[in-house]
Amino acid sequence: MKKRLTNNYYLCAFMASLCCGILAFIYFILKGEGLFTLSNDFNAQEISFNMLANNAIKSGEVLWNWNIDIGSSFVETFSFYNLGSPFFWISLVFPAKAFPFLIGWIYILKYAIAGVTSYAYIQRFVKDKRFAVLGSMLYAFSGFQSCNLVFYHFHDVVALFPLLLLGVEVMVEDDKKGVFALAVFINALLNYFFFVGEVIFVIIYFVIRFLLTDVKQVKKIVNAIIEGILGVGMAAVLFVPSIMSILNNPRTSQHLWGANALAFGTRDYLQILKALFFPAEIMSSQSTVFQENWYSVAAYLPMVGILFVIAYMAKQKKDWLTRMLYICLVMALIPVLNNIFVMFTPEVYRRWYYMPILLMALSTSKVLENREKYSLKKPFVGVMLSIGVIYCFIRFFPWSETVPNLIYRKELFNLITVIGGSGCIISMLIYKSKPKRYFHLLTFGISIFCIGTTALNIHLYRFNSQNSAQTVYNDVVVTGQDLEQDILPYRYGFWNTYVNRSMAAYVPSRSSFCSTVSPGIFEFYDALGVGRHTESPQGPEGTNELLSAKYFITGDFWEGRTPEAQYTNGNQTINVYVDDNTLPIGFTYNTYMTKSEFLQLDSSLRALAMLKTLVIDDADENQVKEVLRHYDAGIDGAIEIGSKEVDINKHSIEASEKFDVTSGGFSSVITTDKEKYAFFSVPYSENWQASVNANKVSIININGLIAVRVEEGTNDILFEYIPKELYVGIALSIISFVIWGIWMFTVHHKKEREVIHK
Repeated sequence: MKKRLTNNYYLCAFMASLCCGILAFIYFILKGEGLFTLSNDFNAQEISFNMLANNAIKSGEVLWNWNIDIGSSFVETFSFYNLGSPFFWISLVFPAKAFPFLIGWIYILKYAIAGVTSYAYIQRFVKDKRFAVLGSMLYAFSGFQSCNLVFYHFHDVVALFPLLLLGVEVMVEDDKKGVFALAVFINALLNYFFFVGEVIFVIIYFVIRFLLTDVKQVKKIVNAIIEGILGVGMAAVLFVPSIMSILNNPRTSQHLWGANALAFGTRDYLQILKALFFPAEIMSSQSTVFQENWYSVAAYLPMVGILFVIAYMAKQKKDWLTRMLYICLVMALIPVLNNIFVMFTPEVYRRWYYMPILLMALSTSKVLENREKYSLKKPFVGVMLSIGVIYCFIRFFPWSETVPNLIYRKELFNLITVIGGSGCIISMLIYKSKPKRYFHLLTFGISIFCIGTTALNIHLYRFNSQNSAQTVYNDVVVTGQDLEQDILPYRYGFWNTYVNRSMAAYVPSRSSFCSTVSPGIFEFYDALGVGRHTESPQGPEGTNELLSAKYFITGDFWEGRTPEAQYTNGNQTINVYVDDNTLPIGFTYNTYMTKSEFLQLDSSLRALAMLKTLVIDDADENQVKEVLRHYDAGIDGAIEIGSKEVDINKHSIEASEKFDVTSGGFSSVITTDKEKYAFFSVPYSENWQASVNANKVSIININGLIAVRVEEGTNDILFEYIPKELYVGIALSIISFVIWGIWMFTVHHKKEREVIHK
């Protein structure tokens, strides 16, 4: 009976968050006639990425994918976003084009799973499981969740993280083997970036929760390490290639320096205070402190805020949970400690707040369950006073001689202040209510705030977009859905790269808005002097031709040019322009210049320079000069816009006559009049292997792209992509699963024998 009741509470936790999720989302899904869109990255990335991944898996293009920018490793690109997510694999039951209609419902499911996993953890610490259900709702619908609505893949992490702490508890408290390894596997597979921060958090948790209270638990460290390694090994299929790729990503080589590592600015501290006491806002258009802030600074618990967290910490001063919360607070206030959880990136992301939020929900549940033990008088006064002081300081205190205050949207700031303050007052009133009404009032109040704060931010994100769901769908999906897909060795160019229309259409393109593309793409744009952060820039004159962008899809009309075709996407007329002078992927060079010479050129001329002559690393000069002549402006002409067409015509004489691609590489046929080098606008990777006429050749790195030496006459050029890291990861995963399976069988068999002997 007790077990059945416990299972019912799991169902209650699931249904509570599911129902709140439905009520928060359903209006917007119905308004979109089944479509669910928001704004910013949600519309531009999440929809397109999931559609591309769906198409890639079903077409078998899961090694090298030609429709990710100018080409990238499929696994390394999408392991951060969706490949390890069970929610993504559920969506594969449906065709890619159905995803914009599924995403709202899958979102709701994520909230429900976050509710049940957090309940599984919280219920271990409370006697009355009803309060664990309430705590699970606070976690599932926290400000971190509503703030990050545009980051659809973040919610996968929040939904499954509680399993990690649950695994620690089961390993130490219940002395059960293998569960922690399974939890590590799930989270490491899900998202390597967040997992690294979770490992740090779990280490701190283990020390504070167990070692400081019972030194004998030190013997569990070995078991934790073994299970941790085993869990990572089980996830190696995605974890190994992802970590190897991110180590080569330029974004990870930058860090905080000097004073910036030790203290935030005043505004940042105000933002942290606001995150604790006020409901979360959308990141793209905030009411105060910053006009926009993409660092995910939000930690509000619906209705209750931090009222009960403070009450718990004030009462249980030496408790492990209080210590953990204090440690999290200190780490949140110091940039270098904050960035431990986000792989020491130069940006002070607060994308680890969901972890202490789970502990905040736990402490709140414990207070709500035992209200006779905790006084709210001082915490209530403190919270209300804090809200008032923060509001008055931001609203009325002059920020500088020219800036009267930090208010950008006064009505919205007033609204979230009222929500934060009224939530605190309502919590206090319910806390003092009669026992018969207490739990029901709590449930009703928390539910309303969970639904309301989530729905509010959905509305604000959609309002910020200023586009209906159908308009977004037409732009992102319909624009490219009827385009010819088999156009290689040429590529499409789309206006406004940010939207990722090419990914939704699953066609080859010269650009993308994605931060996890091949490192060679970053190197290429760095060499051009324009750099690349998250979006491929247009680049200087000559970039389109260099990248074989022959077809241009745009909503604009180009003066003096007649479009090859026109059609409507439901929003506007789309024009298709064709550049017949564009070179295909794969052409030869007669001359070269070194990288050091290239970097002396003005950045506006660098793409033109790459069109004119092969730009090689200085270290490769000895082998290249055996067949190529050093570039001479007097003989070969100056590097200038006026010579672009001449250079293109020269290269077109010896360009790809035949070009075929697969997920495992590509082949090209080029006929030359003598030995030289053939260049391909494909990102460089050490995983490429090349042969010319069945003879293996070395690949040289051309500003992040590739070239090989070819022979006189007809050249059958073959490039094979051998993702060694992926294959190593697959092998490690298989071995680790076998070890885990044998271990579990042994443990189970041992227990059976012990039962028999008893």
